[in-house]
Amino acid sequence: MSVNKTLEEKSKRRGKRKPGAEPVESVDAQDDELMAESRGITEGKGRPTPSRRALVEVETKERGNVVTRPFLALGDYLDGVRSEIAKVAWPTREEVIRLTWIVLAATIAAAIALGVIALIFSELFVAGLNQPVIFIVITVAVVVILAVYLRRSNRSTSGY
Repeated sequence: MSVNKTLEEKSKRRGKRKPGAEPVESVDAQDDELMAESRGITEGKGRPTPSRRALVEVETKERGNVVTRPFLALGDYLDGVRSEIAKVAWPTREEVIRLTWIVLAATIAAAIALGVIALIFSELFVAGLNQPVIFIVITVAVVVILAVYLRRSNRSTSGY
């Protein structure tokens, strides 16, 4: 009764039924079998079937003995490494040379930049040890610059 009731409620919501539509209750057993065949549903075997994962685990557990298992595992590992290395897309000789020059240039540029920064700070430190007024001036300048920066960044960005 509840199925018929819900069908009637749905038909009220959607409007009138189409004239050629047949009710849901008129589907017979042959239609069910045809639908099951078209979807690929097969008859049950009547027993549980083992999964493929369980079959693989059984194979690995039964291979070798206590002495040979580590060597078999090492061989399996090396076979896996060999197969993965074969999948790698290796660069050509020209690409290797070009990328090597790029890395060397970037490394040298970074080393020069860091060297200049270190030289500047070491000279400031030596000058500050000779005259403590320099430390005070530099500290005040850094604090003022930081305060101005923080004040401007708070004005330009809103929280919402």
